[in-house]
Amino acid sequence: MRQGDSVEWFAAGFDDATPETTIDGIHVVRAGHQWSVHAQAFARYRGRLRDRFDVVIDEVNTMPFFTPLWAGIPSVLLMFQLAREVWWYESRFPISLFGYALEPWYLRPYRRTAAFTISQSTIDDLRGLGFRGPITLVPVGIETIAAPTVERAPIPTFLYVGRLAPSKRVHDLLEAFARFRTTEEPANLWLVGDGDPAYLRRLRRLAARLGIDQDVEFLGRLDPDAKHHRMAQAHALLVASVREGWGLVVTEAAACGTPAIVYDVPGLRDAVRHEVTGLVVRPTPADLAAAMRRIIQDRALAQRLGAAALELSKTFNYDRSADVLRQGILARLS
Repeated sequence: MRQGDSVEWFAAGFDDATPETTIDGIHVVRAGHQWSVHAQAFARYRGRLRDRFDVVIDEVNTMPFFTPLWAGIPSVLLMFQLAREVWWYESRFPISLFGYALEPWYLRPYRRTAAFTISQSTIDDLRGLGFRGPITLVPVGIETIAAPTVERAPIPTFLYVGRLAPSKRVHDLLEAFARFRTTEEPANLWLVGDGDPAYLRRLRRLAARLGIDQDVEFLGRLDPDAKHHRMAQAHALLVASVREGWGLVVTEAAACGTPAIVYDVPGLRDAVRHEVTGLVVRPTPADLAAAMRRIIQDRALAQRLGAAALELSKTFNYDRSADVLRQGILARLS
């Protein structure tokens, strides 16, 4: 917007949403819902907006808008991650099977479209699906975080921040923490976030069965200051997702001087530099627990990882992200 660009952002509506508004100079239009927003976008664009824009940014979050087929002007793809294995965790059979099988096919119209994404893992995934157009890596951005000046928790403390959903494999975190507790006691595990009520009940039952329910805190959603306070206190962030586009929470924790222990999966292996800003482990609770012990037992390692993570986090900001994206779009138009 600082460059004088005019932007309209079309998105799905939600309860009590204003149909049209302006936020930071961006004209925001809301219509439809999760499953109808794609048809609404097509109808609005073809009916009123076709000749008003130079480029369409098609942001695909699982389901595409198929703009290369109908925009009539250059369109670019913005896609943080593929769904792939997430289908098996977040959808019931046979929808999970259909989603997994169809994803490579419904992305075919974009194979020659210029694409933008946030990790090398997603670039590799797109190339694996036959994408031949230019793909630009746009570094993630985070708000400037003033790391709280607080001491680490007095006992080994680990943190998860995010949705409580099966594809995030928070149940693996509980199992890893239980293994960790067999040699390190007392200890705490903080879970920040909310999500599927059924999955939350499953997690509480699992914690009780593992005998760790007194040491696991379900904190729900926290405001940014409270979240960053917890990040600064924790000895490490834990992330066990099936896959991510990047894992923005890793970079947020890094900005608080806290290293991350993550599964070796797409996105997370990009966000963490193994043995430099954190630890990347095989995706099993046993390997996660072993890495947790390393962080606690080797203070020099923990301090080195945290310091390097903090320094790396300073290179991520929205100005840099916006500049890379804008230059890539201009190259598409030239």
